Amino acid sequence: MQTRTNEPVVRIFEPSRAFRTAMRLGNAFMRPLLRSRAGASIHEVALLEFTGRRSGKRYGIPVGYHDLDGEVLVLTASPWRLNFRGGADAELVHDGERRQMRAELIEDDDEVATMYRALIERIGVEAAKATTIGLEVFVDRVPTVEEIREAVGGRRAVIRLRPR
Repeated sequence: MQTRTNEPVVRIFEPSRAFRTAMRLGNAFMRPLLRSRAGASIHEVALLEFTGRRSGKRYGIPVGYHDLDGEVLVLTASPWRLNFRGGADAELVHDGERRQMRAELIEDDDEVATMYRALIERIGVEAAKATTIGLEVFVDRVPTVEEIREAVGGRRAVIRLRPR
């Protein structure tokens, strides 16, 4: 018989201020690297380039690259994700190639949780524990959609990228 504890099975990774500062510095280094020939060897990261919907400013954001059943997914809680509400054009620099994409923001908790679960199933629980998918997994099994939904609770979104 299993007893239920109050310990979470999965929770959102909450970066510290120092971690966020390190990421900003690292991103400044990664942008030109990902655009270069050397960036072709960095498969886990891509450069997502887009124009802000209100500001018109051009952005280049290094993002984790996740392929799920032939679709490119970006997992994020960052405010820039709102630029993709209703869909928007973007460019993705990955594996040394620049691709024209259509980006769609997915915010529905059930759909986000389902995508996270499918990704964890694909990469495996151990890899999910060791990689930066924005979740911390504390069990040695794939968390249920309900467990993930409880953790993400409107604080995580997925950007789905498809070729234009």
